Amino acid sequence: MSKIKENLTTEEIEALELTDNPRFRNFDWGKAKSFYYVAKCGSFVSAGRFLNISQSALSRKIILLEEHLGCPLFSRHSGGVKLTRKGEELFSIVETTFVSLKGFTRNAHATLNKGKKRKIRIATTRALAAYLLNDFILDYNEAHSHLIFELIGDDLLIDVVLNDVDIAIRPIDLQMPGLAKEQNVQQEYLATFEKKLYANREYLEQYGEPQTIEDLNDHCLIGYAHPQEHPYSEVNWILKLGMPEGQLREPIFASNSIECAIRAAEKGIGIVSHYDELDLIKKSRLINILPHVKCKKLKVYFIYQDYLKGDKDVMDLKRYLQKRICS
Repeated sequence: MSKIKENLTTEEIEALELTDNPRFRNFDWGKAKSFYYVAKCGSFVSAGRFLNISQSALSRKIILLEEHLGCPLFSRHSGGVKLTRKGEELFSIVETTFVSLKGFTRNAHATLNKGKKRKIRIATTRALAAYLLNDFILDYNEAHSHLIFELIGDDLLIDVVLNDVDIAIRPIDLQMPGLAKEQNVQQEYLATFEKKLYANREYLEQYGEPQTIEDLNDHCLIGYAHPQEHPYSEVNWILKLGMPEGQLREPIFASNSIECAIRAAEKGIGIVSHYDELDLIKKSRLINILPHVKCKKLKVYFIYQDYLKGDKDVMDLKRYLQKRICS
């Protein structure tokens, strides 16, 4: 205990000394929130980045919480952290409490010059936000003027509790093995996408059109830089296609911007891979090559918390998106 106190502030030491009863007397829900983020993000580094606080400050908060409860909440390892059995119990309590509070205060409204309107916040990936959902949401809003929408595009972790949103639209099945189980959350299938290969006409006239996957070895390919920033899909599928396990083709150009990659293909730099349902591809001058070659199907889900299950606005929006995306 004395070693722990050496690096703590006076306020933190005082808080620690209040923990004679190591359960929920004087329980600090602020630290519980930090605990929740660390558990969700899987590491102190990621959680600190999300919360915009230093890793050391976040670590001190968790140490205090563990001392308060009298048990370790995480087991630390080189790749991050893993919840202990007690940590899992606390996580369930904290998540349920946060979700219940959100349900209690769910009727968020914005006051405009024409009165109050209900606000619905939707989080999704950058590509889905900009090149698929944005126009759909704007069209829907025209016929449902009592609503205000916030559409948040982010390729990092999207979570209906973590990101303080009402709906998450993301290509992850919550029931897949290996994923952390999310409590009090509903998911419904929305659509399926398959990535394909594209090039512009001038490029194909100059280099010829590949007829087999093996032919890609003799072509210029466009990849994505920092693929770890895109956790929801295999962004560099084109570089792995037909290659031995663990090997990648070298791209002639790479960017962490989907727009830049597509623009490079439009300028005849090389071949790119993407989903033809997105406006960025529909409005481009690119031609689908090797049409029989497609990536593994990517299923997108409409995810929301239990308290919205019977919400008419949310259910109507879900049905509308299912119809528009599949049309």
